[in-house]
Amino acid sequence: MSNELLEHSARLFASQGYANTSFQDIADAMGISRPALYHYVSNKEEILAALVRDVLERVVEILEEIRAQDQLAEDARVEEALRRIIVNNARNTARFRLLDRSEPDLPPEIAEMHHHARRQVLELLTGLIEDAMRAGQFRPLPARTVALGMLGMANWVAWWYRGAADGDPDAVADVLVDLAMTGMRRDDDRQVQPGPWAALALLKEDIAHLESALAARDNERTGG
Repeated sequence: MSNELLEHSARLFASQGYANTSFQDIADAMGISRPALYHYVSNKEEILAALVRDVLERVVEILEEIRAQDQLAEDARVEEALRRIIVNNARNTARFRLLDRSEPDLPPEIAEMHHHARRQVLELLTGLIEDAMRAGQFRPLPARTVALGMLGMANWVAWWYRGAADGDPDAVADVLVDLAMTGMRRDDDRQVQPGPWAALALLKEDIAHLESALAARDNERTGG
């Protein structure tokens, strides 16, 4: 299936909705006849399935590639993953918008594929964040909540990003990644403010990190 067909279809599905887009609309957008369109694809569902795979499976691939990069520190893996997802979303805004717009209309098989890929993305990113927490590089916050927040920020890019106004996708990613990572990284040179409550707050962070590391060690020993 050609990239041109996917791009035209994504724009139409995103602007009109999947249910309101006809085969003729897609043919008109491509500048070909309806019979000629059947040379490429047999129905709208086939196009939608290809778009779902193209959008979400690419993000799964990004996360799996980065998880395998043992030469990177744990926090650097999260940073690189988030950066690549943001850039990918900014370069494929129509395709990401169509998923949000068309989700209620997805046929059952495509909906299941969509939900499975979303679960994979969340699990993979959560795992990377947990690794950074166990390594003591991230603050001990709920990893799933952090992952959902990062993905929400990255996915929202598809709705507001405009190249002419916002600049290069890499520059946009630099700003957003800096915001996210600044909020998560622990400062090795933390200065304790005057008063016992500030010192207690830092101590609680350290205890939470120790509990997380001990739980991970016990799970490894028991095979849990």
